[in-house]
Amino acid sequence: MVQLNVDYLRENAEEYLTDDEKFMELLYSISDRSGIEKLLKMRFISGGAVPLRDILKETWKTKEELANYKFKFRKYGDKPNEKETEDNIVRELPMSYVYEGSFLGWENERCSYDYNDYQYTNYHGNNSDAKWYSIDGHYNLKIEKTGEIYLKMRWYYQYSDNNNDKGNGYYTFKIDLNDTLNFMNFLIDLIYEKNAKSAEVKNYFGDIY
Repeated sequence: MVQLNVDYLRENAEEYLTDDEKFMELLYSISDRSGIEKLLKMRFISGGAVPLRDILKETWKTKEELANYKFKFRKYGDKPNEKETEDNIVRELPMSYVYEGSFLGWENERCSYDYNDYQYTNYHGNNSDAKWYSIDGHYNLKIEKTGEIYLKMRWYYQYSDNNNDKGNGYYTFKIDLNDTLNFMNFLIDLIYEKNAKSAEVKNYFGDIY
């Protein structure tokens, strides 16, 4: 385990802040909580993504445990038809949903999708024939200039009895600014807990490492 050298990181930003594999390797080698926080901030500011689902998979928490952790967000449409289904409602997304990779929507939402040569229609978000997915599969977190952390999402609908009645709606989930610090602290603590336990085990085995 190492302490983060911020000056070194700045000098080697391209290597550690844009290369996904090296970023994750460094993230899980930092021994101090403040170093983890700084690295995440620098990754965001550099335009890189933080793979939320990958991080959740690295923890020792079960889906049941992760269900107790939620973050608040608002949903925004990426295209004109999808924007018509915006409602400015703050919803909660359990981390267990992210861990599983897909999930049903909410009863009080409408979601639009393209079908039949890109005509549009919309249904309730909790329709049993549809699910939410991360566009990239990793639930990559990125940050806007406003400081809002966001996820790019896809609402996929396919009617079970009609293979032609299917399509996608594209949306952005923005973490509520009032919940951003709570979310970041959760993420940092999750990584620090894993790193601290790994360091403890390595110290136990001494010169093997």
